Amino acid sequence: MYRKLLRYSNKIFNLFSIIASITDERLKPQISTVKIVAAIIIMHFTNQGSLNNLSQEIAYKNLKADIPSVSTIARTADTMDLKEIRRICIEIYARARKKKMLESCYGMWVGVVDGHEQITSPYCKCPYCKSRTVTRKDGVKEIQYYHQFTAFILAGPRVSLILDIEPILPGEGEISSSYRLLSRVCRNYPKAFKIVIGDGLYLKETVFNLLEKHHKHAIAVLKEERRQLFEEANRLSLLSDPKEYRRGKTYYRAWDHSISGC
Repeated sequence: MYRKLLRYSNKIFNLFSIIASITDERLKPQISTVKIVAAIIIMHFTNQGSLNNLSQEIAYKNLKADIPSVSTIARTADTMDLKEIRRICIEIYARARKKKMLESCYGMWVGVVDGHEQITSPYCKCPYCKSRTVTRKDGVKEIQYYHQFTAFILAGPRVSLILDIEPILPGEGEISSSYRLLSRVCRNYPKAFKIVIGDGLYLKETVFNLLEKHHKHAIAVLKEERRQLFEEANRLSLLSDPKEYRRGKTYYRAWDHSISGC
């Protein structure tokens, strides 16, 4: 099955040709960057959750002659040219869109921005790790190191595509990271989406102004603890009757307002 998937990826996207342009900062590499990138792609295709899992798979199936060691993959990935990787992602998106592999949501192209956490460890850390104190079941407190990032996903009814991600660096919050991410995504994918959806954290003037500058619409969750905005939304809902509809077991009421001067 994986061979078919690789052949299909190469046929549709010319994958193993376009990734050949990716470089890294090694001075005298013995293994080409494209071979390491291919190993990372295979790791994702086979749903290996980590380099540790990939290492066990290599040992179990005796693939040392075909796949670089995980230490080499990790060192090389740390210095790869991100600008070139993002350029390749744009090319892959353009081909997928041209071949109609991506679909809109009810006639609208929608992007979703959200924060995610991965790679937690009580032992391993790097200069980009964030840290926190956690309490174990036995009551002992320990420092836990972890990575966070914000992701921008082009949402579809059947296929969703991650367009870009941005790390949340130590000492900063999700909004700072997402602002950099949204700025870059709006530049690199100007026609990929028209609406951006986020949770209540993105109900910020800076975020809405940025999206308005790029002629995008924004949808954010309004929670009751934002009393002033919540009460204003309630007052606006009295100006017109809502449109009611149902999807599955969930009933919805929606108000559509056009405010003069806004």
